[in-house]
Amino acid sequence: MSNVATYEEVREGFDWALGERELGYTPGGAINVGWHCSDRICALGRGDRLALGWEDFQGNQRRYTFDDLRVLSNTIAVFLRELGIGPGERVCLFLDRVPELYIGILAILKLGAIAQPLFSAFGDEALASRVADAGTAAIITQRKHAAKVRKVRDQLPELRHLVIVDAGDAVLRAGEVAMTLDALPRVNEFEVYPTMAESPSLLHYTSARRARRRGRSTSTTR
Repeated sequence: MSNVATYEEVREGFDWALGERELGYTPGGAINVGWHCSDRICALGRGDRLALGWEDFQGNQRRYTFDDLRVLSNTIAVFLRELGIGPGERVCLFLDRVPELYIGILAILKLGAIAQPLFSAFGDEALASRVADAGTAAIITQRKHAAKVRKVRDQLPELRHLVIVDAGDAVLRAGEVAMTLDALPRVNEFEVYPTMAESPSLLHYTSARRARRRGRSTSTTR
């Protein structure tokens, strides 16, 4: 891969204006990362290209094109909006590395909300400290992790929804809702929220100590 430039070579010739021109971005204008990672690529005629390949421990595979990401992220965005999730609210993704994790991030960004990915191996206390500190409105998770959320839910007064992606025939409790991606009506068109370059997009807690001290790290589009 001798044709791949080194970090130093890229940095030497880098200018924000290059990226702005490539993205069609006008300084001071709206820019939605979720749209740029899916819809924009489709608009360039590359919608049929492979965007995400996933395989589980049993060898089951799923493959998603950029057009799949566009439609599925629209679908999740509408699902969340119908739950009452709005721009600026935090939505936690407490998931293993399943497709809903990656597609869900795009959906949350399209909605103008803030994606809060959390390591699915966290225990209930680590989960509670971060979700409480963030004032998270919804958690998207799997059945096997739902018990952790239920254990600490009384400590999370701002949490309105627990969304379970693989609920199946499980009995859900108050404030819980199933989101089976394969069964949701597909949404082809979605008007994304006009986030700005400095709008918060991702919320990460980098350590337990920082979480306790309310240290937050948000990444923006620049």
